[in-house]
Amino acid sequence: MFISIGTVIIDDIVLPDGTTHMGCLGGGSVHAVMGMRVWSENVGLIAKIGHDFPARQYKNLQEVIDLRGLIRSTLPTTRAWQLFEKDGTRREVFRTEMSDFWQLVVKVDNFPPSFPDIQGVHLHCLAKDVPLWVQFLRQKYDPLILWEPWDMDFIPENHQRLRTILPLVDAFSPALEESRKMLETEKIQTILDTYLEYGAPLVAIRMGSKGSIFANAEGDRLQIPPVPVKQIVDVTGAGNAYCGGLVVGLVQTKNFQNAVCCAAVSASFALEQFGALFSFKDIHLRAEQRFRVAYDTIAI
Repeated sequence: MFISIGTVIIDDIVLPDGTTHMGCLGGGSVHAVMGMRVWSENVGLIAKIGHDFPARQYKNLQEVIDLRGLIRSTLPTTRAWQLFEKDGTRREVFRTEMSDFWQLVVKVDNFPPSFPDIQGVHLHCLAKDVPLWVQFLRQKYDPLILWEPWDMDFIPENHQRLRTILPLVDAFSPALEESRKMLETEKIQTILDTYLEYGAPLVAIRMGSKGSIFANAEGDRLQIPPVPVKQIVDVTGAGNAYCGGLVVGLVQTKNFQNAVCCAAVSASFALEQFGALFSFKDIHLRAEQRFRVAYDTIAI
């Protein structure tokens, strides 16, 4: 089984022309678990939702993923504006009181006792919480663990914390812009070298419309272009879906080239609609077709 640990958010999306798409199902872990679902039917979510979480959204989620780890709180569900500018940049503005948001952050104590064997984990949490989660998961399941950092936490003040965290996980996937902010350098190769020097076994830096770049401790490096789609509708969550696909790809294929292709394919499905959920009709056929495109365009 594959799981994502993190957050569920209801997104209210505002496009540059003022068009709005309200009440879209989002949150890093929801997008990530959908990325996992492209490659595995056995996926689950560990997160908290509020008392007002829409029944329709719950039903839609329940049809495609295991929700035994979804905990309902007496607080309102986390909600945020996703504001897009003409140049493609996006700003996230929380509509939820931050005091409520922090109470909705899932903890190790919230982990359900009934989960079966877990092979891979997408861990989307604050840096300070990584050691506790890793210790718990290693003792109970010993899965492959990928950590995706939160933007708000990835600041120069937390730079040195990376030296203690990166050796703990099996894979690390930050975004390029947050990496530049954290490490205070524009150079991608320097960023990769730094993460590897700090002990990350495997790094996949997500670069938005430029795809991603991969490096591991063995010296392998790849550049992966994005998988083309007919129409990009919404880029929200594509990076999270990439991480989910990478987790499953690393476990199932045991080959880093195949794994990054799985990740790129998962990201492509996140681009084609507003909200995290997409159709799984003929998903295996569509995923394999996109996988072949991704594999043929890898730059070594």
